[in-house]
Amino acid sequence: MYFPHTLLLSFAALATAIPLSRPALNCFDITVPVEVDANVLTFDVAPFTDTYQSKEFLVKSIARDANPAALVGNTTQLKKTYNIAASYCEPLHPSTQAKTLQILTHGLGFDKSYWSFGNATYNYVQAATTAGYSTLAYDRIGVGASDHPDPYLDVQAPTQVAVLTQLTQLARDGKLSSRIPKPEKVVHVGHSYGSLVSNALAAAQPSLSDGLVLTGFSHNSSFTSSFLWPLSFHLAREENPRLFGGLSSGYLTWGDKYDNQAAFFNYPFFDTAVLEQAEKNKAPFALAEVLSITAVPLAAPQFKGPVLMISGQFDLAFCGGDCAGILEGPYSLTPFVFPASSDLQTYIQPNSGHGLNLHLNASAGYEVITSFLHTNKL
Repeated sequence: MYFPHTLLLSFAALATAIPLSRPALNCFDITVPVEVDANVLTFDVAPFTDTYQSKEFLVKSIARDANPAALVGNTTQLKKTYNIAASYCEPLHPSTQAKTLQILTHGLGFDKSYWSFGNATYNYVQAATTAGYSTLAYDRIGVGASDHPDPYLDVQAPTQVAVLTQLTQLARDGKLSSRIPKPEKVVHVGHSYGSLVSNALAAAQPSLSDGLVLTGFSHNSSFTSSFLWPLSFHLAREENPRLFGGLSSGYLTWGDKYDNQAAFFNYPFFDTAVLEQAEKNKAPFALAEVLSITAVPLAAPQFKGPVLMISGQFDLAFCGGDCAGILEGPYSLTPFVFPASSDLQTYIQPNSGHGLNLHLNASAGYEVITSFLHTNKL
């Protein structure tokens, strides 16, 4: 269903530059060693030596006769410890929600700063902490200040789910940090790939989550090819040697801000200064992450908590550029994924693309999320 809340933007507003300075929040950074024990896939892909090869791999992957399953080899057990960088933020005005922790998982092409971007127009952490929640935003493995292991093996969906599972268990046990109190409830909020990971956690360990907010996401995987093209598959170390020169060739990125726009933004409903900053902040993604998108089960028949699915109206990655009838309605797969959910809601954010937090009406979406959580006493 649609929430009775829309935000129409005038072209006068579009022409107004919005300052990107961040507000003062009660936050601190931690590094958490996380032990992972997961069954992961192996892939029959020779390591790339240059962008010519990675680009050709992309072309072959989205061709009409592509057979991604042919690249999948056997499963193998991965038992390793990774250092995960995270930022914990306290509620600005403690309330009845002060005992609920939101764990924020970002998507491909971003790091944890996706959740604390700019001012109140874009800053989800500010919105959540103002509403009385504490937040834990973390860099997934292979991203930001977290470890950057083998992008052809380690950095894939089952590993990311295992990391989130362990982080959640540590949080619930009060063992993340001596400075972080043990929460009474945990809500998982994801964007894109982070929504897939959060969904997979609820499917595998339904008791670990009290509620899900899945943004930039649907359960229809028909549109992957159209989204992969603007991602370009440039070797990150060639695209930006200064930032990514030490990374393996399996870490990829797109070419420029216009690719970024095509993948994540809906013109003209964004500030170009935001696009410029997002391009400066972009993070590489691992080849194995892309190849393993379908490697984790999403059906969560035992998950009984509330679920909010929220995507941009013109989301390319999960709606093919038009979420009407995909996120909600008779063709939505979501009711079959969460048949026992106590409150399953969908919301389409008007005039937004895949990167919801980077559009001019992002804060309106945050209001929808907060209202949903409050209604469900989270």
